[in-house]
Amino acid sequence: MKRILRLYPAAWRRRYGAELTDLLDEMPSGPATTLDLLRGAATQHMRAFLGRVAPRLVPAGGPPMPTHSLQRHPTATALVAALLVAPTALFIGFSLLAYQVGVPGLAAGVGPVVDALTRPRIVDLFLLGAPFLAFVVAALPLISLRTARVDGELRINIGLRARTLNLLVVTGCLLVGSLLAWHVVIEFLFDRP
Repeated sequence: MKRILRLYPAAWRRRYGAELTDLLDEMPSGPATTLDLLRGAATQHMRAFLGRVAPRLVPAGGPPMPTHSLQRHPTATALVAALLVAPTALFIGFSLLAYQVGVPGLAAGVGPVVDALTRPRIVDLFLLGAPFLAFVVAALPLISLRTARVDGELRINIGLRARTLNLLVVTGCLLVGSLLAWHVVIEFLFDRP
């Protein structure tokens, strides 16, 4: 069992080798311990390699650095999500003002533009899917999942971050999606023969 310790990187062995040797003296040896030691050696070699090649990816204490690009750049994702939902928000706003509120003259100006824009089905699909897609893009940086093995059990920890801009965009996406659903239902129930 102690021969496996030689598989660990030399720097790691100098720092933690004595502690691990003492721990192994107290633990029963078996296949699970051997596999755990082999996995630990592979992990430490990978960390040492990443420490040489890309030192910013190896956390030096504290919480681990988010590795998903959406979590590293939450403000940028919120802006992208806002850009995704903006056309649907404009479409819904003008449609509600022109047809449900009945602003004089707006329906005559909005009608031909809406017909020309929504004639290709791909535009309709984008306008319908944009609030959902924008919601996902804005919400992903707010959620982190971590797994850990504690006392032989797999535990999943869900962390939520409160980023103001992302929360505003998520709320806006929910509002636009709700208005879109309301608009579609009203149009379906009352405007179709």
